[in-house]
Amino acid sequence: MNTTIQRFAAFYRQSVAARTGMVKDYTLDWEKFLRATGLDDGDARELAEQELVAAERVADGLFTIDRNARTGMKERLRLKCGVGEAWLFAAVGQPSPHDERESLARFFQLAALTPVPCADEWRIWCETQAQFARNGDSVAPFKREDIAGNTILLEALAGVLNWREESLVRYASAVICRNSKALENLRPRLLAALRQITGRENVSLEDFGISEKPRSALIHGPLALEFANGRIDFGLLSGPVSVSAGDLAKANSLDCRARLCLTVENESVFLELAKRNTAALLIQTSFPGAGTRLLLNRLPAGLPCHHFGDSDPAGFDILRDLREKTGREFKPVLMDFRPNSEAPPLTADERKTIERLLALPIMADVRTELEMMLGAESKGAFEQELVPLTDVNRWLRTNSEAAPFKETH
Repeated sequence: MNTTIQRFAAFYRQSVAARTGMVKDYTLDWEKFLRATGLDDGDARELAEQELVAAERVADGLFTIDRNARTGMKERLRLKCGVGEAWLFAAVGQPSPHDERESLARFFQLAALTPVPCADEWRIWCETQAQFARNGDSVAPFKREDIAGNTILLEALAGVLNWREESLVRYASAVICRNSKALENLRPRLLAALRQITGRENVSLEDFGISEKPRSALIHGPLALEFANGRIDFGLLSGPVSVSAGDLAKANSLDCRARLCLTVENESVFLELAKRNTAALLIQTSFPGAGTRLLLNRLPAGLPCHHFGDSDPAGFDILRDLREKTGREFKPVLMDFRPNSEAPPLTADERKTIERLLALPIMADVRTELEMMLGAESKGAFEQELVPLTDVNRWLRTNSEAAPFKETH
């Protein structure tokens, strides 16, 4: 087999012409090619020249060597536009870039026939990916060269879109992919595809019923759920309880007898507050999951909501997330910047988080704390565990006098 032509084919495969399709003859400087492939000296050069000339003789004009009209010196290798590529890869026994683009396009065209609930969005996305494949554009999160991997990713994506129950990610992964860890490994690429299909930037596997942990809310306080066949009063319990998102959704109504709702970032502090049997509705959450968001959405519209968390950039980002995802006016509780000379300096990512929060109108009320943190280049004594529980209890006693609220629907 002509090894020099194999090297030329490999060189061509990396070109823009191969990736996007030939629109004119592909040419390559003679000396540049020989140097790039290590065939520019001695016996290797002599053999390469012989093999290139031999290929030219049998190519019927599809592969030629441009020579100087006056001296006859070899100047360029030329592959004719159109069928030249087909000849080259037939000669080396490999599929051509054109054939590979078409094969990938057919992969997405066939994928469009897969039944999924969002049929129109899926079809449009598959057709777009097919066109990208033909044009030589990026098909991310798929990979042009990974046929087996693309099939696995497509099956996982269709499985997620078709999932119809509440399940943990390991179980769903075993059912969809026959591998309990596959969905977790594919998560970044799955989410990238789901964002393209749904048009939603914040899409997650949870949106399809697949979660890291049970979709639930950890609560303590005077809250009752009314069902068609009975009532559950969590206010009778001395300890916290986890309420599933399914039960929250099935309840006909929700009865909240608390003066206020206090979300608590860290579970350790939440458990300590729950021991004290405050009159507030306590909810443990960092960035709120589906179960917590459902509960907050079902609470009475007039119920004041507050958040007690760490006073670092991440803590204020959780406050931002609670406000944006629930539409409620969460107010911070005891989240003052507390200077501490021993605190480590802010990281680059933490500074970016503060700057992002400062730019948001929804966070204008905590601008002073954020600016103090940024000015000090430190998070200070940020952990909420460092806030004396006596201060938290005093705040709760002041604000948690019993006053009933009841959901109206």
